[in-house]
Amino acid sequence: MNKQPKKKEGIARLMELAGTKKAGMTAACTLSVLSSVFKIIPFFTIYVILKKLIACYSASGSFTFSEVSVPVILTAASAVLYGICAYASAMLSHGAAFDILYELRMKLMEKMGRISSGYYTANTQGAIKKLLIEDVEQIEVFIAHSMCEVAAAIATPLFTIIVLFIVDWRLTLVSLLPIVCSFVILGMALKKPDGAKHQQNMADAKSRMEGTIIEYIHGMSVIKIFGGTKNAFKRYETDLNGFTKTVHDTAYYNANGMGLYYAFFGAQVLFLLPAAIIMLNHAASYADVLPKILFFLVVCAGLKEPLENMMNVSIDSTKINVGIQRIDALLAEPEIALVGDGKQLTAYDISFENVSFAYPGSGTNACSAVSLRLPQGSCNALVGPSGGGKTTIAQLLLHFYETDCGTIRIGGTDIREIPHEELVRHIAYVFQDSFVFHDTIENNIRMGNETATFEDVKNAAKAANIHDTIEALPDGYQTVVADNTGLSGGEKQRIAIARAILKDAPIVILDEATAFADAENESKIQEAFSRLSKGKTVIMIAHRLKTIQNADNILVMNEGHLEAVGGHDELMQSCALYRDMVAANERRDGWTMRTEGQRNET
Repeated sequence: MNKQPKKKEGIARLMELAGTKKAGMTAACTLSVLSSVFKIIPFFTIYVILKKLIACYSASGSFTFSEVSVPVILTAASAVLYGICAYASAMLSHGAAFDILYELRMKLMEKMGRISSGYYTANTQGAIKKLLIEDVEQIEVFIAHSMCEVAAAIATPLFTIIVLFIVDWRLTLVSLLPIVCSFVILGMALKKPDGAKHQQNMADAKSRMEGTIIEYIHGMSVIKIFGGTKNAFKRYETDLNGFTKTVHDTAYYNANGMGLYYAFFGAQVLFLLPAAIIMLNHAASYADVLPKILFFLVVCAGLKEPLENMMNVSIDSTKINVGIQRIDALLAEPEIALVGDGKQLTAYDISFENVSFAYPGSGTNACSAVSLRLPQGSCNALVGPSGGGKTTIAQLLLHFYETDCGTIRIGGTDIREIPHEELVRHIAYVFQDSFVFHDTIENNIRMGNETATFEDVKNAAKAANIHDTIEALPDGYQTVVADNTGLSGGEKQRIAIARAILKDAPIVILDEATAFADAENESKIQEAFSRLSKGKTVIMIAHRLKTIQNADNILVMNEGHLEAVGGHDELMQSCALYRDMVAANERRDGWTMRTEGQRNET
């Protein structure tokens, strides 16, 4: 039986993600090691100079510069080379880090376009934001800084210890004793299985808290009206307290081990002083021992910094590993399947053949054994109670989800055989609450067709009844859409319709696109729809039934089932649910408010 290769983790997995930038990272680490060597050389050369000075002083002899010229030149040269290597290492590591950051984000964004939309309903905005921004940024910081620090943190103590052994092996062993004790304590703390669990809990709690904060901000107007305090949104308080508790628990869990670690870590001088006194008492000449003692006191005090860097890197690597696991989890998400080599669309009739689908974790079918056929060039309306499966039909057609069973075809071709880019190129979707990006109006419309000319953009805006509104803005089509732009929801909706008109796709889906429009905007949007829909295969999802009474086909959805299909007059005769919906619409449209006096008169 063949064993599956063990999945890489931590720095090994990070190097795997680095891909083509691995060589740059390796060169940066090599230069960082060289810089650490050149950083240590001055300590040794100064020791040689100090030894010569003390020897001359104790012998009452004369001293000339030529006697120390070589170590002085070596000191100056090593300082220059240290600066050159450190600078080159930083440049290479930062360059590699930003390239990897770009490639990784592009890889994640491309992946997010190929996975099921269920991923976005199962994860909060805060969790996705943390993954794409914080976890990836953390990797950039680690590569740009910590990777080279890892190399230096290993090389600097190693070369320092070699130099210390050359100078005096006895004082070296004394100096290393507290360091060995501190690393034994740190190793024991890191090996505890609950340590990684605490770090994971803290990361998960932070992700939940950030997601809840985003929801809290978005729902602030509702909270002010109905609550007035943060207690109106209990999950905000719960998640905030939960994160505080995990930080508290993690800190207390690590308190004893880290306290002992730091107690031993900086204690080299306490161990060196008794050893130095013993050596001085047994030395034949102070001139032989004193330079060594001074050298060890200076160098061992400086040994703490690279060792602290090593410790910090080991802690950061645990955090990095958690972030990499989140990234790998997204990269491992199952993609929307493409069956076969991929086919091109040549016809645009739509058919559902015994299609059933349940949203992940719901346990209830949103569509159940739905079969329908929409001829090319026809106008079709999906109606029914909320939760009946109307929007699900549209999302399945766009292949946002895989069906649990059944087949969806466009022009006789199974949509699973159509590449996603080819599929969405032939479908224009106008959402109930269309998203307009923080960009110029021109660029927002141009998203429908990036190769379009400016004249094409203006014509699309005119067809969507939004051109005059755009022209009235101070910067016209170059106006950046923002909260203070002054565009209403209906006007932003017409910008989205202009985007769809410019795309000129043969299939158009309109998802409750006039639900929140006022009377004036609704009229203009309906005019834009008539231009957008001309000659196209159209699916309209609507609650306002008066807008779809002239549709070629009206499909009545109820609790995931296709209850009836037909024209308005036919359904008024044959479908009780449709009659009830029409009656409810008429009552709503005829609804008025009466004063108390009018009520008494009746």
